Amino acid sequence: MASCPNCGFDLNQDGACPVCGYGRAAQGGTPTVKAPASGSSASRGERPRRRLLVTLGIVAFCVIAGAGVFAVARLSASGRAADLTGSLASASGAARHTPSSVSDSADPSQLHQPVGSAKGPEAAAFGAASATASEEPGSASGSAASPSAARSAQVYRYPVGASPVSLRAAKPIDLYDPAVQPVYDITKRTAFPPITSEDAYVKWMTAHTDQQEKFIRWRWQRAEITVERHLVANKNVLMAFLLTPREWFVRSYNLSKTYDNTAIPIGYGQTISGPELVAHMTDELDLKPNESVLEIGTGSGYQSAVLSQLSNFVYTIEIVKPLAEETNQIYLEHTKEIPEYANIHRRLADGYYGWLKYAPFDRIIVTTGIDHIPPELLKQLKPGGIMLIPIGPPSGQVILKITKTVGKNGNIHLTREDIYHGFKREIFVPFTAAGGGTHNLGGSKP
Repeated sequence: MASCPNCGFDLNQDGACPVCGYGRAAQGGTPTVKAPASGSSASRGERPRRRLLVTLGIVAFCVIAGAGVFAVARLSASGRAADLTGSLASASGAARHTPSSVSDSADPSQLHQPVGSAKGPEAAAFGAASATASEEPGSASGSAASPSAARSAQVYRYPVGASPVSLRAAKPIDLYDPAVQPVYDITKRTAFPPITSEDAYVKWMTAHTDQQEKFIRWRWQRAEITVERHLVANKNVLMAFLLTPREWFVRSYNLSKTYDNTAIPIGYGQTISGPELVAHMTDELDLKPNESVLEIGTGSGYQSAVLSQLSNFVYTIEIVKPLAEETNQIYLEHTKEIPEYANIHRRLADGYYGWLKYAPFDRIIVTTGIDHIPPELLKQLKPGGIMLIPIGPPSGQVILKITKTVGKNGNIHLTREDIYHGFKREIFVPFTAAGGGTHNLGGSKP
């Protein structure tokens, strides 16, 4: 069937176009529409050209709309970061240890009084300048060369050729077991750095500690990025992060990577967790000063060091004997400067079975990968307690937040939540078993 030379649609049996009216004059209808002078071949090409223009228009609209959504999301991120840390900056005379929400409705008996008030135009919110600040730690002028931070590599990498140390003959040992009462009550602490700006924070830290300025700046910049990415929503966790020198727990040959956002090998087939992952998992714990927390997998000691800024009762278990001894020595060397470390109970043992002596615990955090939840750890978690644990195959685990509740009839109910809501998996070092191998369903496997 012939096509209309004017609009490209098929002509009817009378040779007229039912759309534009071409050829109707000969039938006594509407006047015939004159075809383009370019001829029938050009007319037949008009339809595909129109379709191409429509397609290009749709694509352009989608690109512009997508760019607009991205810009709004970025502005929203900066705004939320400013809201969170702005409350910290203006917290002169307000609470440090509050519930996990950003509200300031904490029990007055559990409050800390931060040092330094945020008044006037200088009280800029922590992280508010993130849009113009350097994206990665170490880029501040006058500081040491920046570590090559891999922003997208927030994963654990098991060192090739490394293997956990066998503990076939090892027996549980308490490396440091203080009294039940805290050695140092964190709720009595009154000295805190101001967070109105990077320079104010660095100035306070260099005046009150022996820490190197380059690491202090890197810490601030990593914290700023962590807030911008919405990995921390608890202002107390943010302060704990800023008060914990990660460089003390990284081995000397990796100091330049201290605040890179990735796990770093520390020997014995183990790693120190990436700083943003530590901050996010700590934030999800919702830990209060007088709640007890058990960590499975002491490793470098960095995670427990952060927890000691939030709780008077930190318990941690490591299975690799030489690593546990190294970490114990780090705590002992720095307890004078940071007395919170005296509240960290340390043990050499298989963490799969928990620490019955101090159970039950308000919080449990597991920092090794496993394919199931250890039953003994569930038993040692208090009703209403929270456990964080990486569950899944060696190729990657989901970090589950498990909340335990007990009904009136005694039935236990577990609520599970992926802390990354399906958007990310992590690769943790395996959950090592005493005597060698790892804990898996069906028992310990080599």
